[in-house]
Amino acid sequence: MTKLISIIILNLNGKKFTKNCLNSIKKNTSYRNYNVIVIDNNSTDGSQSLIKSKYKWVDLVENKNNRGFSGGNNDGIKYAIKKYNPDYFYLLNNDTLVEKNWLSEVIKTVERFPNAGIVGSKQLTLNRKPSISAGWIKFFGVKYYWGDNEEEVNWVSGAGFLIKKCVIKKIGLLDEMYNPVYYEESDWEKRAIKNGFKIIHSPKSLFLHKGGGDSSNEKGVNFNLAFYINRSRFFSKYFIFGFLARFITDFYRVGGKMPIGDLIKAYYTGFKNRNKTKIIFPYN
Repeated sequence: MTKLISIIILNLNGKKFTKNCLNSIKKNTSYRNYNVIVIDNNSTDGSQSLIKSKYKWVDLVENKNNRGFSGGNNDGIKYAIKKYNPDYFYLLNNDTLVEKNWLSEVIKTVERFPNAGIVGSKQLTLNRKPSISAGWIKFFGVKYYWGDNEEEVNWVSGAGFLIKKCVIKKIGLLDEMYNPVYYEESDWEKRAIKNGFKIIHSPKSLFLHKGGGDSSNEKGVNFNLAFYINRSRFFSKYFIFGFLARFITDFYRVGGKMPIGDLIKAYYTGFKNRNKTKIIFPYN
């Protein structure tokens, strides 16, 4: 019996992106045992009406406020568990276009690696150039993987990846302290590894990714600060020496891009909150 997959897509005022993404799923998904859940983070661009009228095969969850990446995807996972109880969850950004057999290929990979807990697809830019999809987070930064073979890594991009039900049962959902975005998938993957699961890159599972689709629609959010707060929180939690190295590197790198005082404040905030978590265990 084929495994059931819930595809979870987050949307915030991204009607055009989400429409194109859903069309590509319908056209290019040969694997049949799946459902699609769109989590809308309180859009005001008519996204909800479009999905209700044109995509009746899609489940729509309407949040009354913006729950961010972690909160919104967690809402989708909880909804999927309650309605479908799937074997796998696939978190997919709405500013993506999936390629032919993308889902079948990621399933082949996860079934070839019994200890795999999370499997990430390979992403390309919209003009089909290689884009960062996977690699290894280390003490002093990240080494990216550009190969075309299935490879064990310790990080895959949050733009599109599959996670097993058994992983969520053991480590819980995304940590909502990483709000509104950045490093939440890295933390999830790190927790999975610490609990004995492997992270695998699946290069034959392909999608095109615009990047920054919904983020551009969020008002009142300083993404620079959010990035460095969550970077500080992640590295100080898991790589304390790497945290110091990252701060020194960023201190010299951000010159002119943001005030140094803001960078120091962001790093301090992340460090102070490194052991605070908002993790839900939905199967308990």
